[in-house]
Amino acid sequence: MAGLSWLCRTPNLTISADPALFSSPQLCQYWSMGVLPVPTTSMLPPLPEGWHVLKCKLLDGPRLAIIGADVDMLAAWQSAPTQQTAGEPWRLAAKATCKLWMFQDDQLIDGVQFPMLEPFPIVEQFPDGRWLVVNGRSRGNGNARILGPDGAELQRIEVGDGIEHVKIDAQGRIWVGWFDEGVFGNSNWQCPGHKWPPSSHGIAAFDDKGALLSHATLAMADCYALNVLGDEAWATTYPDFPIWRMKPGQERVWTTSLSGVCAIAVNFPNVLAAGGYQDEANQVVLLRLEEEGARALAKWRLPFDVGLSSGVTMIDGRDDELHVVQDKQWHRWRVADFARGWHW
Repeated sequence: MAGLSWLCRTPNLTISADPALFSSPQLCQYWSMGVLPVPTTSMLPPLPEGWHVLKCKLLDGPRLAIIGADVDMLAAWQSAPTQQTAGEPWRLAAKATCKLWMFQDDQLIDGVQFPMLEPFPIVEQFPDGRWLVVNGRSRGNGNARILGPDGAELQRIEVGDGIEHVKIDAQGRIWVGWFDEGVFGNSNWQCPGHKWPPSSHGIAAFDDKGALLSHATLAMADCYALNVLGDEAWATTYPDFPIWRMKPGQERVWTTSLSGVCAIAVNFPNVLAAGGYQDEANQVVLLRLEEEGARALAKWRLPFDVGLSSGVTMIDGRDDELHVVQDKQWHRWRVADFARGWHW
């Protein structure tokens, strides 16, 4: 089944807002290595009046971008399934304005402003300060806008329909991961010299002109998690959920016994793999990458409850950190926080 974010796959997660619970003895029963490492936690301030939080996006640094809209897209999505206002999210997005705020040093810093145009904007930033705004769905007429540091549109490129993840590496390459509708769709999207659309490979890299630079050779139906580390891309994919790495001139895969992983953080040779299906939705597994595959060293349970309510709006990995945004709190852990307590 297609999904537009990890929330479509693990839809009912909540996480405790009390940092004390991360070291509470009462929670030790959930963890295989004692106390879960205490995260670095920041409270996220509200956006200025008249702006609604659309989503959070993890950038390099790592920095947290908060994407706001001058319309209430959440209310539009809630009304659309009831057919009270069918198509309302698209009508609102077509005339709405988005604005970026960077959360740094416990402060909101004003960023660029741009037309929303479509309901699924994904934001990234190039090393030179330009911005990339990608719509997760595409009609084939250029769904990725490159903006100057001032927000002015510089050009548009096409990166296909059915996009799950977008990350820009240290070299300015645009890494895209597609969900199943992208992998098995985009039949009208062709790149010179290639028989199949780039999305058929599940993961691919582009330059800022939209030219295809490289793609995965690993067979996959869905890119569940994508991370960039320097000039390397890392991922885990459906159906077998290996750990995948591509760096200049080399592609490597380590097999795992995991499933449903929605975020990875990397400090080679160690990897944190977060998420899973059903009762494993809140697990974090520490892996060690070895010649014969990825060896699972230990497993923890993040203090999520799997229930009807969900306050988790983002879970992602960037470089060597795992990040969770929930109920106006931003939690992050480093791979080393988990590896430090493991005796090899």
